[in-house]
Amino acid sequence: MGDQKNKDGDFYSNALLSAAKVGALSGGAGLLYGGAAGVIRSPNPVVHSLSCGIHWFACGSTFWWLRSNIIKLHYQDKASPKERTYVSALCGGVAGGSVTKLMGGRLVPGAIIFSLLGYCGQSVFNRVDAWQMANANNSSKPLVQRMAESKWIPLRTLSDEEYRGMLGEKLLSVEAEIALLDDKIAELEKSRPVLASPAK
Repeated sequence: MGDQKNKDGDFYSNALLSAAKVGALSGGAGLLYGGAAGVIRSPNPVVHSLSCGIHWFACGSTFWWLRSNIIKLHYQDKASPKERTYVSALCGGVAGGSVTKLMGGRLVPGAIIFSLLGYCGQSVFNRVDAWQMANANNSSKPLVQRMAESKWIPLRTLSDEEYRGMLGEKLLSVEAEIALLDDKIAELEKSRPVLASPAK
């Protein structure tokens, strides 16, 4: 019994900590967005930036806390990707609508927009996750090697044998040029007039 309470306490503290982290991340994004938008259209950009940061922090942390609790308590952490998408849409609507209403906005448009954001964000995450899982077993080549094998880049990778062959060809051509130069030097030495030694 005490062990179950300890696990629940750990879950709730972890859920609050992860909600605070997501809230801090979204609040930081809100500060940046609010600062940029405030410079463009607000007489007080600092106030606008802080307002957006608080709004985004509240929305992000509420969304993540609700989502974590629903997935843990209702699905016992075994929700399918489709169920996670629905939970994200629901939590986005509840969090976005309520925070928008508390900040002086309208409830229904906020709920609809944030529901769509939650649904689309989770759908994109599910697709990327499925793609990564499908490609996890494939051994991927490093980026430099893939670039070198591309038909759009005029470079290509060489195996050790190909490189040795190229060096051997260059060595042969250099040796042939040296032999030709030696022949020319010998011809020039033969054709040079022999100076008679001065008589004493």
